[in-house]
Amino acid sequence: MPRGKNFSPWERSLRGDEKMSYHSAIPQSATEEVTRYLHRQLLVRKRFQPGSFIRENDVATELNVSRSPVREALKVLESYGIVKTLPRRGALVLQYTNADVGEIYDVRVLLESKVYSRIVKNHLLNDEHYRHLMKCIDDYRDIRTTFEKNLQEGQLDFFDLECRFHFYIHEISGLSWTSELLKKTYSRLFQYMIHNVGLEDLDSILTFHTNIVENLRSGDLAALGENRIESYMLDKAYRPDK
Repeated sequence: MPRGKNFSPWERSLRGDEKMSYHSAIPQSATEEVTRYLHRQLLVRKRFQPGSFIRENDVATELNVSRSPVREALKVLESYGIVKTLPRRGALVLQYTNADVGEIYDVRVLLESKVYSRIVKNHLLNDEHYRHLMKCIDDYRDIRTTFEKNLQEGQLDFFDLECRFHFYIHEISGLSWTSELLKKTYSRLFQYMIHNVGLEDLDSILTFHTNIVENLRSGDLAALGENRIESYMLDKAYRPDK
């Protein structure tokens, strides 16, 4: 895995490096904990729906923390375009239109095409990278068990795996600014992807990600260009409120 980079609390949360509940015994700052808690609640839409407000007092009381880490956590979420803080009202959970989601997908495709091209043309994918990505493929295959037991837990495990897979590929490219933009782009897409993914999508998910790995290894940029948007999301990503 690419080494030597210090990830922000948000990036570590997105990457799935911190697999812990709010009450984990592993030391972690209150802001990081609240950020992770709120983000995962937003992903599965268990509580906070688009158009609703997250209020500092309510979250602070629920998690038994002061308002300060909640306020900082909301700033992190706002920086990634998930909420917007409004004075005296709270943090509004943003609601994107179908056109917004389509445009965000287009941005992701453009940025990721640059990443793929850099990796292939400079032969950056080595054996260690390939083994790591194939381990992710195994995890995509094994995630079915979690989905069969609990849909929301399956969706959250899928989110963690998506971050671990895609952000790792972005790091391989060495394009730090492009990778940062992709993190922000993915953070918006995840708000509409994760809660729409179900057990019926898992075979397509496995095929989609396997094709990315094998096409990167073989250097097939044409095939990577065709494998642009997840087939399992084509009928779902544009229905953000369903």
